Amino acid sequence: MDLVALKKSVQNCPCGKEHRFDLKALEVDSGNLNRVGEILSANGFPKRILVVADNNSLRVSNGIIENLIDSGFTVEMRVYDDMKEARMEEVDELRILLRRVDGILSVGSGSCNDICRYSTFLENKAFAIFATAPSMDGFASDGAPILKNGFKISYQCHQPSIIIADTKILAKAPKVLKQAGFGDMMAKFIAMADWRIANIVHGDYICPKVMELVRRALSEIVELAPYVSCDDERAVKAIMESLVLSGLCMQFTNTSRPASGAEHVVSHFWECKKIERGEFADYHGKKVGVSTLMIAKIYHKVADMENVVARKENLDWDKIKEAYGPALTPEMMSLNTPTITEEIDPSVITENWQEIRRAIKEEIPSVTELERLYALAGATTSIYDIKVDKKLCDDGLVYHPFMRKRVNLTRLLPMLGLDILDLYYND
Repeated sequence: MDLVALKKSVQNCPCGKEHRFDLKALEVDSGNLNRVGEILSANGFPKRILVVADNNSLRVSNGIIENLIDSGFTVEMRVYDDMKEARMEEVDELRILLRRVDGILSVGSGSCNDICRYSTFLENKAFAIFATAPSMDGFASDGAPILKNGFKISYQCHQPSIIIADTKILAKAPKVLKQAGFGDMMAKFIAMADWRIANIVHGDYICPKVMELVRRALSEIVELAPYVSCDDERAVKAIMESLVLSGLCMQFTNTSRPASGAEHVVSHFWECKKIERGEFADYHGKKVGVSTLMIAKIYHKVADMENVVARKENLDWDKIKEAYGPALTPEMMSLNTPTITEEIDPSVITENWQEIRRAIKEEIPSVTELERLYALAGATTSIYDIKVDKKLCDDGLVYHPFMRKRVNLTRLLPMLGLDILDLYYND
């Protein structure tokens, strides 16, 4: 990906917003494991660094520490056993370790990157990534989803200045991680529809140029679906760069709108409740991929309704609080006092219904087409494959909208008098 050309392409955007990003270098090529120190040095990364990894990511990056030392870096290390969930406790730990160094090189993906991203932001230290699997779209994001008191909160922070990946390593990554990256990208279909709907009914900022960049990344992923599970370096390079582009789009808009909609919030609800039970929540992209199929089915059913009449919602907050439980309710209520729907005139939904329908139909492929793409990629499609039981699944569908103060179509369903479970289960 040509970062200079990308930066020029979004200058003087008609949306009126200045689009910028902090990423100095994106190096995704075969053999980059042996060039990590060279690439970091060429882009002015500080020499006193903390390398953060887990046992798995460090194992597949064998030789990276020696390469850094040979390139003149002073290296300290924090290696976790198996970094699957980003928690505020790890962020606090890294902030202490950062006092002795000038930056972090995160070796891995997902949660490992997130704790490094947020801790370096809080301590105003340099941040770079050596990616080991194309498992999610957050590499270039300036937001970090972190678990705090059992609630997953997305914290605004900063991008890495450098992202490095060796396609030999990416291609050999476990299939489940590559399939998770595919699932995370499929979510952008829902995100585009929800973003347009939020603009229609709530006046949320929207950028057509950024939307086109997301659609371009989606188009490339769709074309590569048959190669997702293969050890194909050419394909994995394109997939990795599409994932990075998705993250850059989030910084262009200072929002996660280009990358996530209702499907991500459903996944976050499942994750928080599973962690509360002491269970492994599974990989982010796997959960998001499954929830994307579910939300697509619901949205297309809503779009098939020719006319609706929206009204002020009448919610049973006691049932909502019961679903969240004592640990999660305070944070949830803080996001709903006042609720986002109090800012929406029901008549705006009714009067713009045809435009809302058009947004869904134009942005989201049919469920049949999505299932075809998932099959080509070998991606997960069932709640049971991510160990989500039916009750948790249903609770996630019904109660997820209250985890975020934002407009997604699922948050509007009570104003339309529609039951989300009826929409999902009844053909």
